[in-house]
Amino acid sequence: MLGSLDDAEEIVQETMLKAWQRLPEVRSSASQKAWLYKIATNACLDLLKSRRRRTLPHLVEAPATEGPWLEPLPDAMLDVADDEQHGPEARRSMRESVSLAFVAALQSLTPKQRAVLLLVDVLGWNPREAAQLLKTNVVSVNSLLQRARSGVEERAPDALAPATDSIADQDLLRRYITAWESGDLDAFTALLADDAILSMPPEPVWYAGPAAIRRFLGTVLPAWVGQYRLLPLRANGSLAVAVYRQSSTGRPHEATAITLLSARHGRLVQMVRFASPKLFPRFGLPDRLPISSAPAI
Repeated sequence: MLGSLDDAEEIVQETMLKAWQRLPEVRSSASQKAWLYKIATNACLDLLKSRRRRTLPHLVEAPATEGPWLEPLPDAMLDVADDEQHGPEARRSMRESVSLAFVAALQSLTPKQRAVLLLVDVLGWNPREAAQLLKTNVVSVNSLLQRARSGVEERAPDALAPATDSIADQDLLRRYITAWESGDLDAFTALLADDAILSMPPEPVWYAGPAAIRRFLGTVLPAWVGQYRLLPLRANGSLAVAVYRQSSTGRPHEATAITLLSARHGRLVQMVRFASPKLFPRFGLPDRLPISSAPAI
C-alpha cells in the first residue's frame, strides 16, 4: 500500500504500539487479526495524507520530474506461514500483490482505493468487513473497488501475471549476468524486447526501446568490463540481481544497486535499477565481495 519497506516498517511499529496501548480492547476483539489490520490500514491512510505518491521514473510525466520512488521487496519476506483460509480462486496471491508493476499501479490510486483493493482482492475480506473497517457502507466500498480494479487494469494489465521460476527464466538471468559482466553490448541487446524500458531510481530518467538502451549503455558498459559482479536474487516475486562494482583493480567489489527484471516470452521488458547500497542488508547481502570472488553464474 505504501510502496516503501521503510514506511511499511514504520507503520508496523506504530500498529504494534497502538495495540499495546489498547491491549484490553484487542483481547476482547472477536478477531484480533482483523483489529490489527484496522489499526494498520488507518495508520497507512493517515501517513498517505502527508506523503507524495511513490512511482518509477518511466511512469512520471516528464524525465526531469523527481519524486519518492518505489522500493524493492525481498522475496524472503514473503516466506511466512499464511494462517488465513484460502479464498476464492480469483483471490490474488500475496506474491502477485507485491509485483513491481502491481505496486506501481497501486500508487496511482487514491489511498482508500488502495486499501479496499488490498483488503478484498488480496486479503480476501468481503465488502461488508472492509466497509466496517473504513467506517463507510458497502455501496461505497464496491464503488471504490470497481474504480481500483479498473485503474490497475488500465495502468498495468499484465501486473498480476503469475511469477515464474522456469528454466527459460533462469537461462535469461544467466545470459543477463554474463552480458553485463563481460560488457557484451550485442549479447545484452539481444535480451531486450521491443518495448523494453530501463530506469534507474533515484535518477529521474529512463530509456525506452533497445536502441535507446544500447546507446546509453554503449557509453559506459564496455569501459566497465571486469569491474562488475552480479548475484542472482528474487524480489517482488520476480527475477533480480545484486550489482557489485569494483572502483579500481585490486579493490573489493562494493554494493552498488539492486536491479529488478521483468520478462515476457524470454525477453526483458523492464529493468529497474535501484542505485541504493542501503538496500543490500534487507536482502541479507554483504556490502562488499572478496577480491577473489568469481562470477556468480
